[in-house]
Amino acid sequence: MILATRNYLRFLWRCGRIAFVGDWRYYAWMAVLTAITLLGLNAYCKQLVHGLIVTGMSDEVSWGVYIANFTFLVGVAAAAVMMVIPVYIYKKEELHDLVIFGELLAVAAIIMCLAFVTVDLGRPDRFWHLIPGLGEMNFPASMLSWDVIVLNGYLLLNVHICGYLLYCRYQGWKPAKWFYIPFVFIAIVWAISIHTVTAFLYVGLGGRPFWNSAIVGPRFLASAFTAGPALIILALQIVRRVTAVPAGAGTTSSNGNLSPRMAVRRDATLKDMEMLAQHLPELASVPIVDRLSSLPGATVSEVDQGDVLLQQGTTDNDAFFVLSGRVVVKREEGGRVRITRTVGAGEQFGEISALTGTPRVATAIAQEPTRVLRMPADALRMLMRNPRMNDIIRSRMTERLMITDRGLLILRGIVQVSMLINVFLLLNEVFKEFYSGNLHVASSHYLFLGLHGYDGLVPWIWTAVAFNLTAMVLLVLPVSRSLRWLNVACVLSIVGIWIEKGMGLVIPGFIPTPLGAIVEYSPSLNETLICFGIWAFGLLCYTVFLRMAVPILQGRLTKANEDHPEFAESDTLLTTPAPRPPLAAVR
Repeated sequence: MILATRNYLRFLWRCGRIAFVGDWRYYAWMAVLTAITLLGLNAYCKQLVHGLIVTGMSDEVSWGVYIANFTFLVGVAAAAVMMVIPVYIYKKEELHDLVIFGELLAVAAIIMCLAFVTVDLGRPDRFWHLIPGLGEMNFPASMLSWDVIVLNGYLLLNVHICGYLLYCRYQGWKPAKWFYIPFVFIAIVWAISIHTVTAFLYVGLGGRPFWNSAIVGPRFLASAFTAGPALIILALQIVRRVTAVPAGAGTTSSNGNLSPRMAVRRDATLKDMEMLAQHLPELASVPIVDRLSSLPGATVSEVDQGDVLLQQGTTDNDAFFVLSGRVVVKREEGGRVRITRTVGAGEQFGEISALTGTPRVATAIAQEPTRVLRMPADALRMLMRNPRMNDIIRSRMTERLMITDRGLLILRGIVQVSMLINVFLLLNEVFKEFYSGNLHVASSHYLFLGLHGYDGLVPWIWTAVAFNLTAMVLLVLPVSRSLRWLNVACVLSIVGIWIEKGMGLVIPGFIPTPLGAIVEYSPSLNETLICFGIWAFGLLCYTVFLRMAVPILQGRLTKANEDHPEFAESDTLLTTPAPRPPLAAVR
């Protein structure tokens, strides 16, 4: 227990340390977000001193831009489930590691949600009245108590899933399915519940007819499953961009002016197999006869730092096991190079192309003096006859951190269908409001056409409608298979839904008042600064989460390299030496 605690604390320490390391782009981005966060904090301190009078809210319009942002971000948090479903139900392996990015976004979004609720409270110090034992939570009669439970519960679920998977990757363990899979499926249901409960907060207010509709809940989910994955699509492309450098910037596979160096190479022996079994316990379950049968054709190479072990685009039928040292695997795509994984002792690389006979999809370069066991595909298949070896090799065959265009297009399909449903439900709501022609249409009339000369939200809602319809058309057309147009559709979807679910939903519910008065609302400067500060803080949290998660997923931050922190805690994302020519070229 003491050792386990020490290892976990060491893991947290290394993750926290790497969050403060990056290149100039990282420091500039973090500095800007920190400055905006502090500006928002200063504005909130003014609000604490003077009260909500510094906002644009009033007795007539008691919810404003705080609750508008809260409603939108609950949807963003709930949308993380739309990455979980394809992976864990439909087995889309190309999204497996990317689920963590979605769940980390959910954690950041929930943190922002809680912050927006806190700043909306005139006396946040009185929150203790909701704490069971100290106050009265009023569960289950109060919808607010339901919201407290679902938001905090969803936060804990995502923290547990992400934290456990990342810690297992750090330790080099295979995650125990019983310890996280049940929570994954609970999170799927919980994600739907957090936005449904948020919808019920509105629907349950009988004195506000603008919100009294049975389809508010489905509308919330449809818009959430549009804007959330759209935001994830953009975030994944940013991650893909910043974790790569242009080909030729010291990370390419070109030979340059380096002189070839002859690698030490010999035939593999049973002793080498025993050395591999020390780091790969599953190999010990392979009968000695099968291990001996796999030795013919297998060789062992001792390579220096910077040697290229295999080259992207070449074809051969050998797989590699690392006996000692470390190897970084890079993929060049679209003129940029990114690390897909780093492998250490007991791990393999090159097995996918060896078994399938396809060209190498990446380049492998020794990160330090390394000894590797090179094994023909037939010999590898012989070892994989053993169930344990088959399971461990196949479980490692998926390339890590591969943010592929195909994976982004899978998310495009989710956004496409959700946007169609969202627009359809919006049209149903508009028809119900205007065709009936009763007195309750006043709020919708104010929103879409203006009421008695008051039309503050009319330009906003028609902008949202135009953005949503344009995004829907782009998503339906094949043109959105191009990432450029997909990004345009995603931005339009996010902005359109933010307006529709924010200012277009919250404010009209208060106009006119039950007494017929029309009091328009617009956020004050202080209120706006607080909103910017919370958004900046959320992005700051998400950036830190990604900065810690990416090196772990790449295999650069592991328990195995604990004594060599420079491999994972360097201030550039791709810090391997200039590669030497491939070994095949110098034999």
